[in-house]
Amino acid sequence: MLLVITPISWILLHQPQNDAADASLPIGTRTDDSYATPSTVPVDAPTSTPPKTPSATPTAPPTGTPTTSVTPTAPPTNHPTNTPTTEPTDHPTSTATKVPTEPPNTPRPSTTPTDKPTNTPPPPQPPPPTDDGDMDGNEQQLFNSINSARRKNGCVDLKSDTSMTRSAEADAADRAANNTVNSGDTDSKANVGGESWSADQAFDRMMSENRSTLLNCSFTTMSVGRGTKGYDTGALCGLGIGCTHHTRVAWVAIFR
Repeated sequence: MLLVITPISWILLHQPQNDAADASLPIGTRTDDSYATPSTVPVDAPTSTPPKTPSATPTAPPTGTPTTSVTPTAPPTNHPTNTPTTEPTDHPTSTATKVPTEPPNTPRPSTTPTDKPTNTPPPPQPPPPTDDGDMDGNEQQLFNSINSARRKNGCVDLKSDTSMTRSAEADAADRAANNTVNSGDTDSKANVGGESWSADQAFDRMMSENRSTLLNCSFTTMSVGRGTKGYDTGALCGLGIGCTHHTRVAWVAIFR
């Protein structure tokens, strides 16, 4: 021990100002038995923190002028540019037009016809109703009897006509009132009558006296008129005693 301490003490005494020695060097021995100069500065313990990697070298700022810079415009004015006027104008300054909107997925009508129109003729119109002559039941009975006789002789049925019926009825009423039921026959008219004559009695007399007229196939239209006139008879009928009532009937058939 003394052999080790004595040289160290001697070194410390002869180098009192060696504070500037590197404190980071640890005290140790060399292979050539020389001693390292001890340091009074404690050696920092090594840390486990890895050395920091130097950051990337910053690039120089761009020298050109940025293209996205915005040049300020003129400062806004304090007053509105559209100053309202006090005088009405002839035309409106702006017209708001409302465009009708359509609901989504609305089918639009097609302008192209899907079916071509055909030149189909209209359906035939029904024939106009036949004129029944506006005859009553007795007149219609004589009318049918005459047509039946014509068919048996090869003639077509005759049509009726209301205006002719009115003429036949007026003539029959006049003949019944004047008691001229069996006069004034012509080639286009037959007239007969008697006391309460029926349609069958009138047909039988016309067929016997006016056959050629009834069976003339050149005629196309016929109407029948019936007129009546009531009267009383008796010796004392003028006094209202013993009167007998009678009905005179006139039949007229007009052909055309």
